[in-house]
Amino acid sequence: MSGLDATSELFLSAISVLDSYGAKDWDLRVVTATSAALLLGMRMQIGHKYEIDWEAFVHAVITGVGSAMCIYLNIYAATHLTGVPEPLGSLQCNGALTSLHRILPAITQGYAVCDIVNGIGLGPAFLAHGIATFTVMAMFNELGASHIITPMLVMEISTIVLTTLRAEFFTPTMQLITQASFSLLFFLSRIVISPVVHFEIATTMNKHMGDCFPRWMFYVTLGFGAFFHCLNLFWFVKLVKKIRMKLSGDAPLEMKKLNEE
Repeated sequence: MSGLDATSELFLSAISVLDSYGAKDWDLRVVTATSAALLLGMRMQIGHKYEIDWEAFVHAVITGVGSAMCIYLNIYAATHLTGVPEPLGSLQCNGALTSLHRILPAITQGYAVCDIVNGIGLGPAFLAHGIATFTVMAMFNELGASHIITPMLVMEISTIVLTTLRAEFFTPTMQLITQASFSLLFFLSRIVISPVVHFEIATTMNKHMGDCFPRWMFYVTLGFGAFFHCLNLFWFVKLVKKIRMKLSGDAPLEMKKLNEE
């Protein structure tokens, strides 16, 4: 497309493959159910083979990379494509910028079912996380506002590495590199980028909420983001303490229990 940078054109070409299968009109409830079935099936069939959390890995790759693509298109392509910058365009009833913006939260809603199943065995805190994620994603999906919350899923970038931290085929050097990569990506995606994205969404929503969505959606968005920012900060503090202990030689850097969601 004339006027777009090469990366935007590449991303839009990739998304056009989804569109060729009708992604613009996919029923988000069907996307959620299909995602849940596939990821639960993966969990039952593969489990943690090679000490990798496969269903979490697949979900994180799809939503983390996909949301990063959406953020890029919001910044560099939205005005060219619609004449209105994002997230303003979404809030003024222009719909999703692309089909990828629209379907990613439905995939996360499906994955939340896995979170709930895992939470039954892991304890109330993990179960509550799964239920909260499912509920929030469902709300945005049912209101036709899924594309508004999609950029927040960039938090899943760090989960890609988290799910492979204990891969049994990693050498000690590879494990060290993976741990360092996880720490860096956690900081960038969850402590830096996600709050900035949330701030832009919330402030734009507060000032320019159109007639397409109820006003209370702003308060849910505000609370949803604040909850996860606090949770991410809590885990980041724990992560920094573990790193300091590792560097001082007081304890091993054990991250298996770092559930960063």
